[in-house]
Amino acid sequence: MWYQITAEPDYLRADLFRQETAEHAQEFLAAVAAAVRRYGHSQIFIAVHASKPLFKVGQSGLLDHFKGLGELSRYRIALTGDSDELRLSQQYIESLARQRGINIRSFRDESAVLLSFKDPRWVPDRRRAPEPCDGQERRHQDRRRKPGEIFAVPG
Repeated sequence: MWYQITAEPDYLRADLFRQETAEHAQEFLAAVAAAVRRYGHSQIFIAVHASKPLFKVGQSGLLDHFKGLGELSRYRIALTGDSDELRLSQQYIESLARQRGINIRSFRDESAVLLSFKDPRWVPDRRRAPEPCDGQERRHQDRRRKPGEIFAVPG
């Protein structure tokens, strides 16, 4: 087994190659968690290559490694695998992790991961409560047009 972890501008990328055992997965995930603490990225992309699928999540320690990072809802973890078996195991991990409040998703390929990282609906700041409007209507009445009125754009 070997792995490579790189800090990209907007996310942390972790590539895992030839993982054979649960101990390999634990070692890799400990390194990923350490890199997350070091670089402070909230978006984590884990790409698994030529590895055995993990269906015994308790043995891998996946969920335990990310619990140690603090508030899990602020992290977005994306998984990809290069075989159908890996993707199936990652979907299983995704369902278990989501039950525990970990924001993790399995994707078919890297381009889908990168698009999801740019999706503003997944930005943690959107989860904040709306600002109070002090009893005033949010829209300005003078901007509304009446039915049948033509709207002129200032030019």
